[in-house]
Amino acid sequence: MRATLHQLKVFRQVALAMNYTKAGQELGLTQPAVSIQLKQLESNLDLPLFEKIGKKLYLTPAGLELNNFCDELFARFDSMDMTLSALKGNLEGDFHLAAVSSAKYFSPHLLGAFHKRYPKVNLHLDIVNREQMIQRLQENKDDLVIMGMIPESMALKRHPFVDNPIVIVASPNHPLAERKNIKLKELAEHAFIFREKGSGTRKALEDFLQAHQLSIQPNMILGSSETIKQAVMADLGISALSRHSLTLELATNCLVELNVEDFPLVRSWYLVHHESKHLSPIAQAFINFALSPQENVAAICNRFLERHFIEKDNS
Repeated sequence: MRATLHQLKVFRQVALAMNYTKAGQELGLTQPAVSIQLKQLESNLDLPLFEKIGKKLYLTPAGLELNNFCDELFARFDSMDMTLSALKGNLEGDFHLAAVSSAKYFSPHLLGAFHKRYPKVNLHLDIVNREQMIQRLQENKDDLVIMGMIPESMALKRHPFVDNPIVIVASPNHPLAERKNIKLKELAEHAFIFREKGSGTRKALEDFLQAHQLSIQPNMILGSSETIKQAVMADLGISALSRHSLTLELATNCLVELNVEDFPLVRSWYLVHHESKHLSPIAQAFINFALSPQENVAAICNRFLERHFIEKDNS
């Protein structure tokens, strides 16, 4: 290829920042030095890589192709460093994990247990909603992602590693709170709070209701599990949430899990990546860790609750 590694590094940084000056600051170069490197690269390739429209910089079709190549190239460099460190008996490097918002309650504890085993790994965790997660998958931003509802339109590899029970919760003062064997159709007679569109929990509930030919119109739509829990505590309605997000509230009787037929909806949390993705040694080690029969992942996910109860008992 008619390009030096240094030129590709400069090009990639400009493609990330879409600004010569900011790219130069990241690389420790002056703006003219960045410009010279890109002009030489474009001359060597005999193709323009950027175009300026007004005051904004854009990648040309050739620039987009080269940027995709650079992403793969430098990812392989990172992977090579990890592989060599693993051969020396160490696992070092950066690991980028993204998790949907409903998984934020256990994801840090899972990473914490992994970090104890591999202390030289630099961990990065992003919590996003399902729509943002799909966008991140499309852009191949992460090593792995944790989600429950997998988009069928993408060629993805999924690794189920822990159950995700979705339950119906209410305030302890709600008329259904102490009922047993509540019929599914009775839910439609009560105010119901839904997550926002795009939420995996909402989609799981809607798919279930459609399969049972039951229509429930939400009285309120809220954008996070935390807000919904507060609204349910305030007796504004009942809702469906992942049990992973409710353990403290259920244990302290701030909320109650309703005894509804066909609930909980037992789904899975998955580790997800593109089928064609070249997994780094760290990403593969994390999958092996999460799937290992020797690792009680469910216990790891709830270990922070055990600490909470110990502190509460000792107080």
